[in-house]
Amino acid sequence: MKRLIAGMVAAAIALTLTGCNTTTADAPGNTTLGAAAVGGLGGATVGALASKNKGKGALIGGAVGTLGGALVGQQMEANRDRAKLQQLQQESAYQQGYIDAQQTPPPRRY
Repeated sequence: MKRLIAGMVAAAIALTLTGCNTTTADAPGNTTLGAAAVGGLGGATVGALASKNKGKGALIGGAVGTLGGALVGQQMEANRDRAKLQQLQQESAYQQGYIDAQQTPPPRRY
C-alpha cells in the first residue's frame, strides 16, 4: 500500500513538472494546468491521509482536487484575459485621442 501511495505521489509530481510550460507565463492553458496539478496533488494527499483505504482515498481526492484546481485555473485565465483586453482598449482609445490631437482642426464656418 505504501508503494502505491509513493507511486501516486511520484506520478503527481511528474505531472506537475511536465504539465506546465514555464517559458511563457501567459500562454493559454498554463494557469489551468498548474492549478489542476496542484489541486490534484493536494487532493490526493488529503484523501490519502483522511481515508482508511489510502489508495482509494488518494484516487478520489486527486480526482476532486484536479477538477477543482482546473476550474479555479480556468477562471484565473478568464480574468487575466479580460484585464488584458480592457488594457488594450484603453491604450487604443488613448492612441486615437493622440492622433486626433495631431490633426489640423476643420475650418470654422460662421
